[in-house]
This record gives sequence, structure tokens and C-alpha cells, in this order.
Amino acid sequence: MSSVHSKYLLPVLIAAIFGAQVMASATLVDNGGFQQAPVQLDDDAAKEIARIIEQKHKELIKSITKMMGDKMAALEKSIAERDKRIASLEKEVAGLKQKLAAAPKPKPKPKPKPAPKPTNAFLGVGHVDNEKGALVTTVHPGSPAAAAGLKEGDVIVAVNGKKVKSESLGGAVTAHAPGSKITLDYLRGGEEGKAEVALIDREAFFAARSSKEPEKKEPGHIVLGVTVEEDSDGVFAFEVENGFTGKAAGIQKGDRITNVNGKAVKSLDELEALLKNVKSGAEVSMRLVRGDETIDVVVIGSSDKGGAKLVSTKSTKAEKKETTPAKPPAEKKPDPPAEKKQEEAGFLGVGVGPVEGGLEVEIVVPDSAAAAYGIKVGDVIRQVNGKNTTSIDELKAALGGAPAGGKAKVLLRRKGADVTLNLVLGARGAKVEPPKSKPAAAAPKPKEKPPEKPPEKPPEKPKKKTEVRGTLGIHARQTGEGQVVITRVLPGAAAEKAGIKAGDLILKFGDSKVSSLKDLQGALGPLHAGNSITVRIRRGDEEKDMKVTLGEPLSSGDDD
Repeated sequence: MSSVHSKYLLPVLIAAIFGAQVMASATLVDNGGFQQAPVQLDDDAAKEIARIIEQKHKELIKSITKMMGDKMAALEKSIAERDKRIASLEKEVAGLKQKLAAAPKPKPKPKPKPAPKPTNAFLGVGHVDNEKGALVTTVHPGSPAAAAGLKEGDVIVAVNGKKVKSESLGGAVTAHAPGSKITLDYLRGGEEGKAEVALIDREAFFAARSSKEPEKKEPGHIVLGVTVEEDSDGVFAFEVENGFTGKAAGIQKGDRITNVNGKAVKSLDELEALLKNVKSGAEVSMRLVRGDETIDVVVIGSSDKGGAKLVSTKSTKAEKKETTPAKPPAEKKPDPPAEKKQEEAGFLGVGVGPVEGGLEVEIVVPDSAAAAYGIKVGDVIRQVNGKNTTSIDELKAALGGAPAGGKAKVLLRRKGADVTLNLVLGARGAKVEPPKSKPAAAAPKPKEKPPEKPPEKPPEKPKKKTEVRGTLGIHARQTGEGQVVITRVLPGAAAEKAGIKAGDLILKFGDSKVSSLKDLQGALGPLHAGNSITVRIRRGDEEKDMKVTLGEPLSSGDDD
């Protein structure tokens, strides 16, 4: 690059210098500004001047050349340094590119896995909800649950560490494929346990069971899913849980279950014994009585929620002929006994639950004697025919097998006042007309006597209060295991105020152990309203002592 610049710049500079010398000697101007003729020089002077000019020219050329050389050297050095820097940067960029190429590429974020579709995995238990998890009601023999050692009464609380309830247990199981293993956390008698279970295919399990001989089949019994109460006329439905055999059969609150698979049902124990013989998946026939309607139902029972299925139902209403006194077939010897049996069964028409001091009316059957004579929900039956009725057995004994048309004297307590009714029993399924002459009119007289008497004066009221028997305000039933379980707590009653809840088991009442309703009645008998007592209960796996101040009787019915 430097040789190119020297080649063209130096001649240009020399020409410029010569031009300046010639112009300088061309003209002279005096002080007045008048032009004068140039002075003629001799040859020696001219030569000397030419020499001096040439020398100065050379010096100037040399100086300029040196200056230009220095400038060009500095410029070339700057350019070289720039080229070197560019080369260094290019090398650095190349290194960065290599590093980037060698660096591992970031992995793409994994897409969220879709929720697993339910499988046909099978554990092999029937269950209902419990405050701590899923209460096992049935264990299918030969199932994974049976192989793992699960038992009826166990409470499954978690699957693979995740807490479950009855409604979520099925989903927790079917989230796994048949053949996979799950870990169950469960409670048994208050103690924790774990079980590893290998799930199997539901259809394969039942197909294998169906291929076995009947002698080898041991399926679990069906779960009715109905809270049943017992009274003098048999058993009736108090509550019906969705999803189980009772709901599939169409059982409603207040229905009486009179027959299971052709066998009569007269008590809670008989019903439980018959149902335990019905295998899950088998057909079961039941006869229900709803007012004057008889309903025959066939249903496929199940131990699992949602597994039951209605097969058939047939409804018939009682004919008027059955209620008429005329009995054409009475002349036939074989017929009268059968008809007499039906007539001998006098029907009061109430569903009751044990409370302190008697039996509280929970259901009044429409068109029954109870309905015709004005018995109401919430009334407490204290006596029948002069005999105390603190239990269902005592009520049956007091009625004494009175036939339809027989009379009964019933002493009730209604909102703290005693009411006496003289009524005539009807026949089951037959409509009882309200008495035209109002035989119960004799009953209102005792009702009116208390108001007519002056004992309502302030001084006598305290005496009555001290004489009022104390009550807890609960409904309870006795189980087959010798336990008393609370089925209902009346609003505002002493039990509710003390924190007692439905489902609690009564273990002790004061110093007395409670294993039956008679034990509870006996311990409560001598106590009055206002007395305090300690009641020991069991709620789940925990025992608690509850201090209760007994109250006066309450009524849960409405006054029409």
C-alpha cells in the first residue's frame, strides 16, 4: 500500500513547489503599488539563485517525503493492529460457535400425562362411608382383599399413601391396571395396619367364580343399605342409603319388610339372618307393606355400592272385602284358621324408637288406628292397657296379641302433658275410619282436667318440675353385638347440648355398664330433670366421657 502512495504523491508535490517559485519571481511591486520592470540578473547570480532554490527544493522534498513516510508507517501499523484485532475476534467467535455446538441442548418440557383411564381392576370388598375412610362391609372370598387378610369391619384409610373415603376408594383402585400391586393402610380395632394387594381383573374373577361348583362358591352377603327399626308389628325402614340393594328394590322410609325369600320377617334378628344367607349377585325377593299396599320385589343384591339391580316389582292393594266383617269362607274348616290368624293380628300402625320413659312415635302409618285416633309423630307411648312400654318387647306384651277390632288404652306424653286414648285396633292394610262418636272424646277430658284444676298455680309448678323424669333426648337401638348405638339426637335435648351425636355407642351411664336398652333404661330410671351424669361413649376408635345435665321430655312432632 505505501509504494502506491509514493508513486503519485511525490511528483504532485514537486510540481506544486516549482510553480510557486516561478510565480514568486514573475512580478515585483514597489511601495507605491506601481509596477516596475523586472531586474535583470547576471548569469552568476542567476545560477546561485537556481542552486539555492534547487537545494531548498531538495530539502523540502526530503522533509515532505520523510513526513509522509512516517504517516504512512503509522497508518500501516494501525491497519495491521486492526487486522490483528479482527482476526482475534474472528477466532474468538469461532471458539464460541464451537462451544455452542458442543453444549447440550435443553430438553423440551415433558407434556403433562393425561389422567389414567379407569381399568377393570378388582379389590374385592364391599364398603360404606366412615368418618375415617371406607368401612369394609364384605370381603369376597378368593379376592385380592381376602388374600391380603382384610376383614369385615376394617376401615381402609389410604391407597398408596393417598387418603380415601368410600366414594373415592373405587377410583383409587381402578386407576391401576389388573396385575399391579397397591398398598392399603387400614384400621382394625383402633390399630393401624398395612397390606400389599395384587389387583386382578373383575370380569375374570367373577367368570372364574361362576365356573366353580356351587359348593366352592363363597361370595359375600348382600348389603341392604337400610337402617331398620323394630316395633310391635315387626320391622320397618327408617333410612334408605343410595346405591345399595334396598334402594334398588324401591324401599322407602316407613315401608315394612314382612318377607324375604318366602320367609316371614318379624324381628331385626330374623331379617339379618335371612340377608346373610343371600350371596352378592344373587336374586332376592322381598315383600313390603306400604299403607294398604303390598309390594313384591325381586332384585339382584350386591355387596358393592351401585351393584344391585331391580328385576321385577308387583304391587297389590288390600281389597275392601278383607275389611268387611262378613266371612263367607268361614264355614270351611281349613280356611278359618288362616283367616283368624290375619284377624288376630291387630294393627296399631306406628313406628317407634326407644327414648327415656317410653317409645317415641317416629312414623304414623296412614289410615291406621294410630292415624284415625290422632297419634302424632313425637308422641311418647308410656303405657298400653296399664302396662309400661319402655321397650318394643314390652309394647308387644302390653298389646297381648289383641285381634283387629280389639280395644287398647294408650297413655301418651305430648309436649309434657299426659294424653289417654281409648282406641280400636285395625287390621294390617285395612283403612280405619276416624270414630264418628269420637270415643277419644273421653280422652280429651283427661286433657282438660289439668287446665281445669288449679294445680297450675306457681307454688305447685316447682313440685312438678322436681318430679319430672330426666331425659337424654335420644333415639337408640340395640345391635346384635350387645351394643347400644344412638340413631338420632333430638334438637335442643340434653344429649345435643353435651355434644353427643348420632352414631355414638353408649358404653357406660354413670357407674353402670350399658350393653342393652334395658341397661340404659335401668340406669336412667331414678334420675330427674336437672340431674348431672357422666356418659361414656365411643366415637370411631375414641372413647369420651361426656357430662350431661338431664332435661325434660321433648316432642319432635308438629301439632296440627
